[in-house]
Amino acid sequence: MHKNALFAALITLSAASNAAAVQVYGKANISLNNIEVNNSDSIELNSNASRFGVKGSYQISDNLKAIYKFEYETFVDDGEDANTDDELKQRNIYAGFQGSFGTIIAGKHDTPTKLAQGKVDLFNDQKWGDIKNIIEGENRASNIIMYSTPKSNGLKATIAYVPDETAGSDTDGKSIAISYEQDNLTMTLAHDKGESIDSSVESLTRFVTEYKLGDIKLGAIAQNADKGSNEEDGYIISASIKLDNGILLKGQYGESDDDVNEKTLSVIGADYKLNKKSKLFAYFSDYDQKGETLKEVETFAIGYEIKF
Repeated sequence: MHKNALFAALITLSAASNAAAVQVYGKANISLNNIEVNNSDSIELNSNASRFGVKGSYQISDNLKAIYKFEYETFVDDGEDANTDDELKQRNIYAGFQGSFGTIIAGKHDTPTKLAQGKVDLFNDQKWGDIKNIIEGENRASNIIMYSTPKSNGLKATIAYVPDETAGSDTDGKSIAISYEQDNLTMTLAHDKGESIDSSVESLTRFVTEYKLGDIKLGAIAQNADKGSNEEDGYIISASIKLDNGILLKGQYGESDDDVNEKTLSVIGADYKLNKKSKLFAYFSDYDQKGETLKEVETFAIGYEIKF
């Protein structure tokens, strides 16, 4: 990938934003983590899915709008993805259409099942805090075609198809989520099937509920994943409370078990809001894995987030 050309294109799009509905956006989320793995300590600077992108839309007719989004993860810490040696990594990238019929997009995107978690994961993208450490289903699928209905009487559905693209293969993926929102309560039922979404999971069913009571938010996830000869059951619960001084206190706990391992994850933390686009944060997490693989990880982190 020609990085200079990409950044030049972003600058050009930003300059042209007055002529069309183009938005350049992003965030830097940086933390200093003291990580202890099986009694061995290390200190890391982490980028926590820092990102930038462009998104926008334009009107085609009275009832039809073209929409697009190109988002990349960038690595503020090491300058590259340690797994691929790439400076940038695809996130949600798509193009599509929107109208009274709903929204249809195609590209690379979070599955409806991943989106179903809503805001339950209070430590999303944080090292050893994210719920992906203990449950399946947090997938961003390539080659996805996704349709979302308009919301009607609190109900909304999102359906996705993920072709395998391998000749003779019968592992095309399907993902669907149906949600109901009433006042401060949201409930979502989601289901994945097909190994083109996740090669290790044949099917997965997830139930999510979120409830807001004043400055208090509660969330829960319960799910079952069929991994062929192995089956995983897991759950997450989370809670947060917003204080008058700009501090958000939050915590979550999760468990999962299958025929091989049992995992638990406990995380507590606090955010201090500086303004609408920046905050300081700190958290402590305790991850424990027992069974075929034994692993204990404790993490204490302090950091900041700046959005643009």
